[in-house]
Amino acid sequence: MMGGRAQTAKEWFKKGNVGVTSRSGGITSSIGYYLSKSGVGLSSIVHVGGDVIVGMPHPEIVKRFQDDPETEAVVMFGEIGTSQEEQVADLIENGEFTKPLIAFIGGAAAKSGTRFSHAGAIVEGNRGTHASKVKRLKEVGVHIVDNFDDIPQVTREVLQTLN
Repeated sequence: MMGGRAQTAKEWFKKGNVGVTSRSGGITSSIGYYLSKSGVGLSSIVHVGGDVIVGMPHPEIVKRFQDDPETEAVVMFGEIGTSQEEQVADLIENGEFTKPLIAFIGGAAAKSGTRFSHAGAIVEGNRGTHASKVKRLKEVGVHIVDNFDDIPQVTREVLQTLN
């Protein structure tokens, strides 16, 4: 979520071929900014919301990116709680999303029953945990980024394999 002038947005966000979907508004802007500053342009950036029930969750957004000819790869910021990220893995497994996906999942240190950041980010048992999301996404070939700062570099590396 970014306030300010339109000129600032034009300076901070470079047009390009990477889509961003995130469960955090602030992180959405941060990812877009850091990708652009590293030379990676953006097709669209979408904040899906961090609650249990959102208007359009990650799976719906990545389907839109699949159909978007301007998007060649997607960066996804996920969090503990809900099964949105596992549902994205299901789409990949079923061939419904085939573009490269780079993902960072927040909440690695949270234990079951812990609230993290948003109302929807509560871990219940083994579902929606950091470990379960990372494991499932890795199983279907997603590029998992362990350190937030590595998102631009990993994204550039993935894009280089496409050209």
